[in-house]
Amino acid sequence: MTQATEKKTPEWLVVAGDHAVVTLSRPTEANGVKIEKVTLRAPTLRQELAADAAVQGDAEQRELLLFAGLAEMGIKDIEGLKLVDYHRLQAGYEQLVPQFSDAKEQAAWLTVTPDNALVTLLCPAEINGVMVDKLVMRSPTVLDVRAANRESGGDEVRREVVLFANLTGVNVGELEGLKLVDYYRLQAGYFRLVRDDGV
Repeated sequence: MTQATEKKTPEWLVVAGDHAVVTLSRPTEANGVKIEKVTLRAPTLRQELAADAAVQGDAEQRELLLFAGLAEMGIKDIEGLKLVDYHRLQAGYEQLVPQFSDAKEQAAWLTVTPDNALVTLLCPAEINGVMVDKLVMRSPTVLDVRAANRESGGDEVRREVVLFANLTGVNVGELEGLKLVDYYRLQAGYFRLVRDDGV
């Protein structure tokens, strides 16, 4: 697994592990104050799931709601941005939540054996009261998958979260608190564990 095509970061965007700072094309008003930059926090899985639940399938509203929360701005403030600046927020978000390709070479943050996947987190997380920068996911059994299916009541997203919590030994609440990029890394590890491609 490797990250999708690497592009040069534009001058108006500064990305750190847990946030992106977007310089706007022109000052705008947010929360009653003139601003020139917007800081987007990296989303957690919990924030993504909450945005999904709140809008019930409306992708545009979901993105507005998510960006408003991550930037600590009102939805009206986000809607008041010039389109070029909204596109900059989208670019910042995409940098915070990279998608991973299905390339044959394995990413440096992932080590896979037949029994488990070791995932290095981009943003350390508190798990069971301890800060960790790696999670081990054991290889799932049919029983693990069936148990997650029963517990999730047919909700596919919930099933995956429950399954990953079981396979990593992390409770669901803490797993939902992971940054989305780290959850995607767990997904990549899971898919490497369950595919029969000579891992």
